[in-house]
Parts: sequence; structure tokens; C-alpha cells
Amino acid sequence: MENFTGKLAVVTGGASGVGLAIGSALAREGAKVILTDIEAGSLESSARALIDESLDVHFKVADVSNPESMTQLASWCQSEHGPVHLLFNNAGVAPAEMLPIWETKPNDWQWAYSVNVMGVLHGIQAFVPGMLAHGEASRIINTCSGNGAFINLPSTPIYTSSKASVSSITEVLKLQLEQAEANVKVSILFPGPHTVRTKLFSAERNRPEELARDPNAPVHPISSVEDMLEMMSSMGIEMETTEPEEVASFCLAEIKKGNYWINPQNEKSEQAFKDRVDSILTRSDLPNPNIF
Repeated sequence: MENFTGKLAVVTGGASGVGLAIGSALAREGAKVILTDIEAGSLESSARALIDESLDVHFKVADVSNPESMTQLASWCQSEHGPVHLLFNNAGVAPAEMLPIWETKPNDWQWAYSVNVMGVLHGIQAFVPGMLAHGEASRIINTCSGNGAFINLPSTPIYTSSKASVSSITEVLKLQLEQAEANVKVSILFPGPHTVRTKLFSAERNRPEELARDPNAPVHPISSVEDMLEMMSSMGIEMETTEPEEVASFCLAEIKKGNYWINPQNEKSEQAFKDRVDSILTRSDLPNPNIF
């Protein structure tokens, strides 16, 4: 897909952050964009700001954790806007962790997996049949994380394991579509190369009541990127950050190249991954990943 002119793109988690930046970048390159999110107010205000710029942007509230909601979204897209060519399964959450696995609660896992894992699956199941049916060149882009796909940070067992699942699902999807000789391609996006300035750390704002966090759990020290920067600075570590617009620009450039891996270079993260793989191949002790 060398350009996006006239293509219909659906972006989940599109109310802010990486999703909004991707939607904006696509629209500026001639795509028709549908932003979707569970956060209705933020979604509408973000979309209308782009519409006011005369960009071809539309929006619809949907819950990626709910298969019926995603099926309804896909039907609405088809009936109101036509065949979908680009699906960005971007919505994700990061539960307040920094606890050992044995002290986490089932609700924490169920919430994160319902969005991070099942949300991707629901997107695939809702939209791929339509892509296969219309037969035009299409692409699915699943947002993942090096934390889970390449290394496993011990401070975030829930988020890490959910993104490991996304990596496996995406890889299998790519291979299955190739075996089917489908005109639907797949990419996996790793936002970066540094911590991206998004609202991921405050994802608890959209957490459903039935999966509420344990009220007796300790207060999490990080609710924003600024909190993360301050905590790392107190440890003598100066973290770098990445803007969502930089992620979007890199992502679209890699899609045009037809790349599966959309993964910006980060020397420390890549070394940690190499150390992990080396321990697998040499049957040596698993190292603690050092990415700071």
C-alpha cells in the first residue's frame, strides 16, 4: 500500500495518544478515517477538532472488549462508509501493577486481557471477513509492546503477558493470511523508541466498575508519563520520551514499505532482547532485562 488516498481506515483507541495521531496522519494523507474509542467525550472532541480542519474524519463509540460492539462497528462502517482497508487494533490499557504476581487480583488480569488481548481478537474477527470478501488490498496493524514481545519486565506481569499474547496472535494471523493467499497483509506496531507521551498510565479512568481495582491495593505511584520521568530521575536515570506524532509518522512510512515489523531502533532494548535470546540458545540463566 504505497499511499492512503481514498482508503478507509478504522483506528481503535482513537480518542487520544497514538491512535489519534495515526488517525490524524492518515487523514492528512488522503484517507477516510473512522476513530473509535470507549471514552465518548474525548473521542468526540478529538474527532471534531480534525473535522474542523476539513479532514475526512468520522467517529463512533465502541468497546473493543465487547465482541457485539465490534461487530456492530464493522457493520456500521460497511453500511455508512464502504469497505475497510486499514484496521488499527490500537486500544490498550495498563493496569496499576508493580506488585508480585501472587498479590495481583483476578479483576486486574480480566480487565487488561479483555482490552489488550480480546480487543485485538474482536477487531480481527469483526473486520477480517469483510476485508476478505471485498478482496481489495488491506492491512491490519496491531499495536504491541517490546515489553512482552521481546523482553518481560518483572514490574508489569499483567501488561507484559498481555502484549506477549498480542505478538503471538499477530504473527499467526500474518502466516494464516499468507497461507490463504489473501490480499490482507499484517503489521505489528511497537510505539517508541522511547516511552510515548500518552494517557496509558491513566487508563484506570476507563476501567469498568464490575472489574474494579482492589480498594485495599497500594496506591500506584505512576499515573502519567511525568510521574514516570520523576520517579526515574529520583533514581538518577534521565528517561527520553517520544511524541505520538513521531510514532504515527514512522508507522505510516513502514506500512508504505510493506513491513511486518514496525519497530524503531532502541539500542538498550535490543541488547536486552539479545541477552534473553542468548540465554535461550545457550541454556544459561535468564538475565534481568536492563533497558534503562
